[in-house]
Amino acid sequence: MKLRSLAIIAAVFAFTMNAYSETVHQTQKGEAGCLDGGKSAVEGKVIETKELAGAESGKVARTLGSLSQWGFVSYWFGIPTPAGKATLRFRIYVDGESSSHSIYLYGENGQADLAPLNIPADAKQKSFVNIDIPVDSAKEWSGIAVKKTEKSDKPGPWIDSIKVILP
Repeated sequence: MKLRSLAIIAAVFAFTMNAYSETVHQTQKGEAGCLDGGKSAVEGKVIETKELAGAESGKVARTLGSLSQWGFVSYWFGIPTPAGKATLRFRIYVDGESSSHSIYLYGENGQADLAPLNIPADAKQKSFVNIDIPVDSAKEWSGIAVKKTEKSDKPGPWIDSIKVILP
């Protein structure tokens, strides 16, 4: 190949990679969940943690099976996310059956239901999977609630991290 052909291929590659790039605005650890009054959900014995090789922070966390239906844990992000489109990316460790949860966005008028936190049916056990939840908000925001939507004694999914990704 001639040098000119390589330069053209490199320029096209660089342009297309920028078109699909994402910016991680901020990240929260699974263990960073809070209760209604701002108390740590780990200290409040609503979340349990375990050390796990391959986890970004070395730990994963999940809500306990004793969490009631519609009980929730809040995750607050220190930097407000600007109005418009964003993606919440949950990094989940798949390890057995877990209870159903939905994600709610905190806004001026309370909580707005975004989507259920569905683990793909074909996700391999004992592995990590990313679950993306789109957000399109008219106002800036900085918090979410992870709510248990079923009446059961099953614990929630193991959360490694939650990232806010901007386009």
